[in-house]
Amino acid sequence: MKNKVLKGLTAAFCVLFTALVMVPVFAACNREGSAADEIVVGTTSEITRAVRDEYNFDMLASGVSEMPLVAKSTDGEFSPLLASFSTEDGVSWTYTVEDGMKWSDGKDVTAHDIVFSLEYEAAEEGREAFGDDPAESDYASYTLSEDGRSVTLVRHSADVKALEEMAGFRVRPEHIYAGKSADEITEADARVTCGPYKLESFDKAAGAIVFTVNEYYLETPAFKKVTYRLFGSEEVMYAALIRGELDYVWNYSTGVPASYRAALEKADGVTLESVPSVNCPAMLVFNNSKGLFADKDLRFAVSYALDYSAFREYFGSAYSETPDRSFPSPACTGYKSTEKLVTDLEKAAEHMHAAGYEKRDGKWMKEGAPAAFTLTVNAGKPTHVGYAEFVKTQLEKFGISVTLDTVDAATYNAKTSNKYAGESGGRVSMEAAIMGFTAYGMSDLGGMYIDGNHPVQGGAQVFDEELTTILSDMESAETLAGYEEAAGRLQDYYAATTPAIALLRDSLVYAHSSSLTDMTVDGTFGLNNVANWFSMKKIK
Repeated sequence: MKNKVLKGLTAAFCVLFTALVMVPVFAACNREGSAADEIVVGTTSEITRAVRDEYNFDMLASGVSEMPLVAKSTDGEFSPLLASFSTEDGVSWTYTVEDGMKWSDGKDVTAHDIVFSLEYEAAEEGREAFGDDPAESDYASYTLSEDGRSVTLVRHSADVKALEEMAGFRVRPEHIYAGKSADEITEADARVTCGPYKLESFDKAAGAIVFTVNEYYLETPAFKKVTYRLFGSEEVMYAALIRGELDYVWNYSTGVPASYRAALEKADGVTLESVPSVNCPAMLVFNNSKGLFADKDLRFAVSYALDYSAFREYFGSAYSETPDRSFPSPACTGYKSTEKLVTDLEKAAEHMHAAGYEKRDGKWMKEGAPAAFTLTVNAGKPTHVGYAEFVKTQLEKFGISVTLDTVDAATYNAKTSNKYAGESGGRVSMEAAIMGFTAYGMSDLGGMYIDGNHPVQGGAQVFDEELTTILSDMESAETLAGYEEAAGRLQDYYAATTPAIALLRDSLVYAHSSSLTDMTVDGTFGLNNVANWFSMKKIK
């Protein structure tokens, strides 16, 4: 059933979007596209400091300067970036730094940097990189080659997903970071990187991040300069793309929202491409440990009360479909089909009754109190706000009251993840939230978002020995068959407990100027990836 309020908002957006296409938006983008030797990328990522360890910048820089060890294709195949790799048993993994690889200050990249980075990041999270106890350390041991270019990392047990981790793991220079606390690392220090480009400038006021060629890199990329334009709204960014002021648009693990696709499809000079997606862009995540949704019946009631066809109609592409009750997509390694989510108000009512609620005057009540919860959403993500509005409208029609808590990014993170909640001295406090599960976050089929013990994510706050055992079995699987068996059990667990709901399942749709050809799409970073700077061509 269509939402009349959102229909009005959509119509208003179309008028605004058309107006934005017709006129210059702001001086920094008022230009006739980029030169043949420059690429200009639009993004709405919130970047306030262009340095290592600022999350949004790290995700952007992973495609230009903070190069991961390996790359993952959209077909799930891995290839070397910083290092080649090999293993015979899944336990011992050898990584060899590509010959001639250097940091942007001219120093050699070595396998010592890999070991140092593993130890540095483990210490940041209160763990050990190497040790005898599998519960306390990631690796049992390591061995460095005599020439310092190779390191063999020995797992506590075979790990068939080791390369998934390395597709997102970025090495830091030991000669810069060794012996310094985080407070002692200067911005200049944090900008020493080893990709094909190096950071030239960051102008926060102008909303521009400029990268130029790293003269020490192995090969010279096809473009002399890459400029990222930071936009405060998606409308302005897509209008700039249509006017030819951008070469492509990008946000980490996010495609073009459905609300913009029709206008982009009609635009001359814009090309849309669809690729299989392992990420989950639209998740309704419950706090499973306290509040209304500590009761499984309430989680199931909500799952049956939602109208998934409406989410597909308003937010999905032509490739969208209704998700399974277990949310990982068929593009994920180890995917197992479970029952499809369905709208069934009778079953929703059965679960409300099982939880002790009765319906009075259109509202579900229990011991004089209404069924009500607060839904947290990041105000900086308009599409997520749209999902939240749909959830509120649909559930209130069913009889559950929903209060939207639309907050800034910092507040959202503090309410929805263990890492940021811990920084503020608290715990995950949301009752439910709209989230996007990234491609990297789905490397363990979303377990990091569901497991309440995860040091960084854990938003769903599930503290269950069965879940812990399954995730451990996945991590320690010695063969792909063993991993798939454990992954199947995890998806059965999700289906049986419903700790979170995927509101829709979709392919990722990317948008770029039609002047670009031979694009390479990465399975982790989309269009913004290292290989693309060498394959991509611009036709003028």
